[in-house]
Amino acid sequence: MAGSDRRVVRTYRLGAGPLAFVTLMLGWPAVLFVRSVVPDDGLPVLFKASLLMLVGLVCAGVVWFWRAATVVCEDHIAVRQLFRTRRTAWCDVLSIERDRDPASARTLLLDREGRLFALPGGVGAGSDAVREIVAVWERSRGAEWAPPSAAFAQAARQRARGRESAVVWALLVSAGAFLLTLGCGLAVGYAAEWGADDVPWVLQAAGFEPVVVFAVVYGVAVRRVGRRRQGV
Repeated sequence: MAGSDRRVVRTYRLGAGPLAFVTLMLGWPAVLFVRSVVPDDGLPVLFKASLLMLVGLVCAGVVWFWRAATVVCEDHIAVRQLFRTRRTAWCDVLSIERDRDPASARTLLLDREGRLFALPGGVGAGSDAVREIVAVWERSRGAEWAPPSAAFAQAARQRARGRESAVVWALLVSAGAFLLTLGCGLAVGYAAEWGADDVPWVLQAAGFEPVVVFAVVYGVAVRRVGRRRQGV
């Protein structure tokens, strides 16, 4: 659904306290780190770029916390994420319910296309925000709405779990690969008494490794999940 959000009923986002905490704990150290690394003429350019890539990932996480929101409008609901805003007309919303995982406090939305995704911005299960959103949905979804079949909902949950599992595996593998590379580099560099100009370019570019490994592992994992669902 394209276009701007018209007739906004309410916007749900994290409160000032959590946002300030995340910014101070992650954003401020990242700024101090950049200020100490960039002016240092003794560090190779590639190594600086590698470190800035890692800092950029941290800053992207901070920006996501600030940007993430659930925007409730009279004719649709919009989920605002880091790089996109997903808009769903109320007539295309099949369910809004709590995540069935007992350890989770998320509220999940299922649309007519079978996409199941969480509502960000502090919309926790059982909160007043959920009741307000459900009230708007029930009032605006139309008389033709019908609950999804059990098979349709179960297939959507399986796809969502597959994507979440792919993200977890990609994060673990990319973090492990980076730490392994960093540890080996520090150990070998200490034993060989490397100077700043002696560090191999592979180690200088280690900051790019998590991004590349994450993209590859996530892509492979998602494709494997899709093939399993199709019985390939």
